[in-house]
Amino acid sequence: MTENDRDEGKLVSVLEARDELEAITIQAFLESQGIDAAIRSRQIPMYDGIARVWNPVWGYVLVMEENHDRAAELIMEYIDSCSSNEGNEEEDVSEVDIDT
Repeated sequence: MTENDRDEGKLVSVLEARDELEAITIQAFLESQGIDAAIRSRQIPMYDGIARVWNPVWGYVLVMEENHDRAAELIMEYIDSCSSNEGNEEEDVSEVDIDT
């Protein structure tokens, strides 16, 4: 997502990521589905995760406002498919916070 894209509309949060890996994975997934996405970290550089003491959210996955509903739907489908493919190794997806 470029600076020009941001000038054309409003970025909104579609996911509160628990960690950097989750944020990057969801961003890459959305972009593979044709939805531009950006990541905004809540972490403070050089403080080694101390921001997580105050807020357990690592950061946010952002999309253009007009893409929010579709992105949220895709994320839920993605999480459901990951859960059903894992078999006995179930991940607790009840804590994934999709911003709706």
